[in-house]
Amino acid sequence: MSSHFDYLVLKGYAITAFLALTALCCILLRYRAVDDLEGILALRNDPLVQRTQTFSAIAPAPSSKYKEYMKTFAEGSALWFSLVHKDSLSFIGFCCINLLEAKNRDARLGITIASEFWGKGYGTEVMHFTVNHAFKYFGLQRISLDVTEGNARARAVYAKLGFKVEGRKRRGNWVDGHWEDIIYMGFWMMNGRSCILKVARS
Repeated sequence: MSSHFDYLVLKGYAITAFLALTALCCILLRYRAVDDLEGILALRNDPLVQRTQTFSAIAPAPSSKYKEYMKTFAEGSALWFSLVHKDSLSFIGFCCINLLEAKNRDARLGITIASEFWGKGYGTEVMHFTVNHAFKYFGLQRISLDVTEGNARARAVYAKLGFKVEGRKRRGNWVDGHWEDIIYMGFWMMNGRSCILKVARS
């Protein structure tokens, strides 16, 4: 059944309000990252979140530079959702799709959720919707992601949704005084259709 969000995307309307989707029971998706730059900065400076990322040291990010960088990054993404808790209406994270190779219909998925909301099934719900939406409306044939070896929680979610390990970068991330591998995972079309399944929240 088509959702209100599907209708807005197909008609090309700007999405500036909260969108409650039937696929998600606890999270609202907001389209404009500019409304959430302070929340995105706070998310970046969460030490537990920093331990799951590979691109910078565990240290506070410069405020104005990082917010401008993320604003540009979000605007350049093929798909960007800020994640908003339905009850408190507070920003809790983001999910995005970025094209890697347009010719090959290959994209990269990124998702980050504030540590206080880990283990509630929110990431599973959001990824299920985002991946299916990207395959259905963007004509993708595969979606890639990477995850640190020590992020067992995220690896379990990705595997549960059908992502397969495709390789690893040995000693690719320095964290907490030791090296971890970076694991590359992918999900692709099977026989002309995506087959990601709805997974119950744990």
